[in-house]
Amino acid sequence: MILNVIFSYNRAVQLDYLIKSILERFKTDSKIVILYHTTGAHKDGYELLKKKYEDKGVSFVERKPVFFDASFIKALNSKKDWKFFKEKNLFSKKSDNFKGLLQKIIRESNCEFVMFNTDDGVFFEDVIIPEEVFKIIRNNPENASYRMYVGENLEGHPDYIEKKEGYLQWDYYYDKAFHHWTFPFSVDATVYHSKGLLKHLEKMVYHNPVTLEENGYQYITKNKLFSIGLSPIRSQLVATKLNRVSVDSLNPTIHIKPEFLNEKFLDGYTLELIIPEFIDNANIVPSEIYLVKDDQRELIYALDDQGKKIQSLLGIEGAKEQLE
Repeated sequence: MILNVIFSYNRAVQLDYLIKSILERFKTDSKIVILYHTTGAHKDGYELLKKKYEDKGVSFVERKPVFFDASFIKALNSKKDWKFFKEKNLFSKKSDNFKGLLQKIIRESNCEFVMFNTDDGVFFEDVIIPEEVFKIIRNNPENASYRMYVGENLEGHPDYIEKKEGYLQWDYYYDKAFHHWTFPFSVDATVYHSKGLLKHLEKMVYHNPVTLEENGYQYITKNKLFSIGLSPIRSQLVATKLNRVSVDSLNPTIHIKPEFLNEKFLDGYTLELIIPEFIDNANIVPSEIYLVKDDQRELIYALDDQGKKIQSLLGIEGAKEQLE
């Protein structure tokens, strides 16, 4: 079974849309755990979600403030690590137990495999992971992973990718260019061996999903881990760039305010995104965005020149440049 840990912060309506896509599209046995953080009126949105999915096997675990997270002790191996710990966690006013909580969730799940997702993603194709993929990861617990947001349909798909029976395979360290196929650690739709990954999560310093990915990438590339890349033939998940909630990230978005979406969610509306028929990028601006309640369907966004500009900035290496 796959443990699917979804990171979420103040985006209940978008999280709702992702959960619905998982329940509809994910055909491999999985256990969904929402690891979330919330403020103000957004808390009511998450309470609404808990009630909505209480009989669907979806668990909600909230991050809590702490003076310091003891799980950092195993990860303090350099002056740089200590500096990060002191700045981000040790007696910081904004420190919480994200690192320790995530590792505890994985450790106690009894799931052989684990994947992460962020609340701005959506699965747009059915997910059936070949048994051979699980076998490869099982036999290479610290050296193989399966990524669902890449495929041969994406722009910049390298010519060295091998096409196997039902999946693609490559070496993350073969190429020196920076793109999805040379980025061996991601917090989006990538399956790892639970024990193999946990061993190294314990040695990393991170305090939220952004620094988990950033510092995880640095740690894993430095130690040449997870070199075996696997993916479906065609990608199955996209990140939808509606907004940005983390101050640690500067990714371009169309800036639909989370506060507005939360108000609508509390009023009974749900989200509907029109995903382009042909996907050639792992990050997209939806063609249209609707809020739906009973027989009401309210269009709140249609792709415009600004949206097209933002889409053009979302290259295979991430954001090509920042918006002014």
